[in-house]
Amino acid sequence: MLQLKKIGQSAYRITTEQGRASMLTRYGFVQDELSRAYAACSAELTEQGVRFSAEKAVKEIAVQNVAGGGFEIKIPLAKKERLFGMGDANRDSVMIRGKTLNVWVANVASYGPLPVVLSSEGWAIIVNCTYCQKFDLGDSDQDMLTISAAGGTADFYLLAANTLLEMVQAITDITGKPTMLPAFGYGLTFVESERMMNARQMLDDVRMFRDRGIPCDVFGLEPCWMETYYDGSTEKKWDKERFWMPHWLPENTASHRTFMGPMRFMGMQLSLWLCEDYDLFYEEDRNEVTGGAIEYQLQDENSDDFKKNVDFADAHIQGVKKTDEITKEDEPWFEHLKKFVDNGAACFKLDGYAQVMPHPDRLWAKKYLDDEVHNVYCVALAKQMKEGFQKYTDRRGMIYTAGAYVGTQRYAATWAGDTGGGPRTLVACLNYAMCGHTNTSCDMDILDVKAIHYAFLSTWTQLCSWAYYFYPWFLPPEVERTIKNYSILRSSLFPYIYTMAHKASVTGIPVMRPLPMVCGESDHFDDVHNAYMLGDSFYVGAFDMHLKLPAGEWVDYFTGKTYQGDVEYEIADGYAGALLVKKGSIIATMLPQQYILEKEHDYVIRVYTGGDGAFSLYEDDAFTYDYEQGGFAETKFAWTEGENSGSLSVYRRQGSFDGRADNGHDIINNSIPKIGGIKPVRDMTIRIYGATPRSVRLGEEEIPFTVCDGYAEFTVSAQAHEQRDLFYKVEF
Repeated sequence: MLQLKKIGQSAYRITTEQGRASMLTRYGFVQDELSRAYAACSAELTEQGVRFSAEKAVKEIAVQNVAGGGFEIKIPLAKKERLFGMGDANRDSVMIRGKTLNVWVANVASYGPLPVVLSSEGWAIIVNCTYCQKFDLGDSDQDMLTISAAGGTADFYLLAANTLLEMVQAITDITGKPTMLPAFGYGLTFVESERMMNARQMLDDVRMFRDRGIPCDVFGLEPCWMETYYDGSTEKKWDKERFWMPHWLPENTASHRTFMGPMRFMGMQLSLWLCEDYDLFYEEDRNEVTGGAIEYQLQDENSDDFKKNVDFADAHIQGVKKTDEITKEDEPWFEHLKKFVDNGAACFKLDGYAQVMPHPDRLWAKKYLDDEVHNVYCVALAKQMKEGFQKYTDRRGMIYTAGAYVGTQRYAATWAGDTGGGPRTLVACLNYAMCGHTNTSCDMDILDVKAIHYAFLSTWTQLCSWAYYFYPWFLPPEVERTIKNYSILRSSLFPYIYTMAHKASVTGIPVMRPLPMVCGESDHFDDVHNAYMLGDSFYVGAFDMHLKLPAGEWVDYFTGKTYQGDVEYEIADGYAGALLVKKGSIIATMLPQQYILEKEHDYVIRVYTGGDGAFSLYEDDAFTYDYEQGGFAETKFAWTEGENSGSLSVYRRQGSFDGRADNGHDIINNSIPKIGGIKPVRDMTIRIYGATPRSVRLGEEEIPFTVCDGYAEFTVSAQAHEQRDLFYKVEF
C-alpha cells in the first residue's frame, strides 16, 4: 500500500506503508522539505501507483513492490523528452535517455552513481533507496523509464521545476546543499610520489613550489606516512623512519621543532591519505534521526535459555566471532584522527580502497547486510569526517573522497578516483553537477596539456603524483610552464571561484555547469561533452576545440578575441583550451599569490562591455562555518551600458565576520591558529575591456585612468569606498 506526502508546493514523497525507513532517511542524508516553491504540481494515488502532474507533463506512474524485497517503478516518456543526471553512473554522455545504468558503487567502473533523474519536461525523481538499482532510461522500451531495485520497498521523491537549473536547486533541498571547502581547498592540491617520500623530501618539495613560483596550497601524503602501510585501523601512527618526531615531545604536537613547523611557515596545508574498512554505523545509530532500525539480539551464553539448550560448554565456540576485527563499537572513527589534526593535518583524502568494495560476509552494526549498506557507506564516512573535524576544530576541513552517493555533497568533495583526467572524467563531473554535487575534480593528466587546462578550471584541482614523478620540475619544460601558467591563473581567479562556491552552498547551483543545464530549452547542447560554464560568466572549452557557444558574444580571456555561435577555437600561446567571458560580465580576480592566504588580496575587477552586468564579491574568514549563520561580507558591482557610455556602481561592502582566537595556544605550537576577522577594504583596480574610455568621472571628479594592451584601468580608493557607494560614469 502506497502513501503520498506533500513536502512543498513543488514536491511529493511516495512511500510504502509500514516499509522500513531507508538508510538515507534514517540517518538524515535526505530530508522532506523544500526551501521554496519552484513550480506548481499535484499528485494523487491511483490503482497502479501515482498520477503526477507538473506544468509541462502528466505522468501515470506504475509502482509495484516485489515479494521478498525490491520494487519496480515505470514512468512513461514523451517522444522528445530528454533525461539527465545519475552522477558517475555514466561517463559517456550528459543526455542519458536510451541508456541502462546501474546504481552500485564500484571501483573504477562507477565511484558515485546517484539514483537521481531530471527531465526536460519539468520533473525529476530521487529514489530513496540504498540497495542496488537499475535504471532503464528508454533503452529496452524507448517510451518507458523503468527503475528496479534488488531490495527495500518503493520510496521516492517527485519534484517539479520550470528549468533544469531550478530542478537542481530543488534536488539539493532534499539531498542537501553542497559544503564549502576551506578557502585553501580552491587552490592547487599536490599529492606526492609516495615511494621515496620522507619529511625532509616533503619540505624540499614545498620549498620547490615556492621557489619556482608555482602557486600551491595543499601538499598530500599517500599511504607512506603510516607506520603500517595501508593501516585501516584506529591504531595508526606516523612512520618513525620517514616522518620522525622527537620522542620527548607530545604525540599530538604541532611544534616548530617538528616538520609541521616549516610546513606552516611556508603556508602549505597538509593532507593525509586514509583507507577505511571501519563499521561507521554504530556511530550513526547513536545519532539516528528517525526510528525503524533492525535490531538483532545476540545469544548470551550466560542466559538460562542458552544453558538449557546446550549439553556442554566449549570455550572455542563461545562468544561472538567477528569478521570485522578493526572496529571499536564505542569509538567513533574520527576519534583516532584528532592527534593528526593536532599535528597539522587540515585535509583528508578518503581513498576508494575498501569503501567501494563489497563485503558479503559483513553484518554492519549487528543489523544490516552489505547489500543495504554498500552504496551509503561513503556518505556516512564523509559525514563523520566532516562533522568530526568541525566539532574538534570549529573549522572546515578539506575532505575529499572517491566514493559518492546521495548526500555526499553536503560533507565532502570528490575526485574521479583511479580513472585519470581525460574527457570521460569531465563527463562524470558534469553528470554529478546535474544532481547538485559541485566540488568535483579528477587526477590531472600531465601527459595531455588539454587535460591540464580542464583540471585547473574545475571546481577544485588536484595534481596526483602517487607512485610516479609527476612533479612540475621533473616534466618537460613546456609542461611545467603550462602548469605554472594555469596555477597562476587559478590563483588570480580565486575571488570568482570562491564566490561561485558560496553561491552553490546556498542555492545548490554547481560551479561547473553542463550546457544543457543553462540552455535547457534547446537540445542543441545535449551532445556537448567538451565544454561547460564555470560559474555565471565563464565558458570553458576542453579537449576538442570545436565549440558550441550559447547565445551572445564571448570574449577570449587570454587574447580578447570575440567569438559567437559554433566555432573552431584558436588556442592562445601558453594555454591549452578555451576560457571565454560573456560580454556584459563582471569578473572579480586578484593579483596571484603563492598560496590563497599568503596576504590580503589585491582585487582586480574586470568589466566586459557589450551588455549590462553585475557581480557580488563574497568574502569570509576562510576557515569556519560562520558563513552559514551570516558571517560573511559582500561587495556588489553593477555595470549599465548606454550609447557611447557606461555606468559602474561599486557599492559599500556589506556584512562582517569575526574570525577565531587560537584556542589559547601560541602560533608556534598550535596547528589551530588564530583566524582573522574582517579587515578594512583596500584600494582595488577596475579594468574595462572591449572599449577605450575618453573619460572616467566620479560625480564631478575626473578619475585618472591608464590605457593598456586590451583594457583601460583605474583605481577605486579604499578611503572613498569605505565611506559610501561609488557611481562612476565612463564615456567612450
